[in-house]
Amino acid sequence: MEKHFYPQPEEGLPSLPAGVNVSVGNHSGAGKRIGIVAARFNIRLTGALVSSAVETLISQGVSEADIQVVWVPGSFEIPLALKRLHHELSPQALIAIGVVLEGKTRHAELIMRSLTKTFTEVSLSLDCPVIDAVVSAHTMEQAEERCLSGSESRGAYAALAALECASVL
Repeated sequence: MEKHFYPQPEEGLPSLPAGVNVSVGNHSGAGKRIGIVAARFNIRLTGALVSSAVETLISQGVSEADIQVVWVPGSFEIPLALKRLHHELSPQALIAIGVVLEGKTRHAELIMRSLTKTFTEVSLSLDCPVIDAVVSAHTMEQAEERCLSGSESRGAYAALAALECASVL
């Protein structure tokens, strides 16, 4: 498997005394169900994020039948769809995918602040990790760099983070 920018979970951990209990996740997808909710707004970018997330999940052993992707109009609609998908699929982890570009108003800032808080609330209320892969960028070029870079994209990172959280929890 190619090396991702996201290191193996055990890489770089400090050396601790032998009697200390340590839990570390892994990136194995065998037997895991993963739900993805993605915004259609900025579909060229969110589509690339979804593709890299799904490709990464499959490369790590998640069965195609155990990946469910739900599309919603925009990033603001993601949280409710996450909750509904969780009830339908009972996944070990959820991934939220969107792209929010800053404009001339505070709209992007308000959306991102709301989403961050809500993703935490949803994760805690469902007792299921919600991986935030909603890219916030100042410019289209910044967003493209984070979304269109294949195995180095935020989608690939989110997939590995979902698997790691699912395994350690």
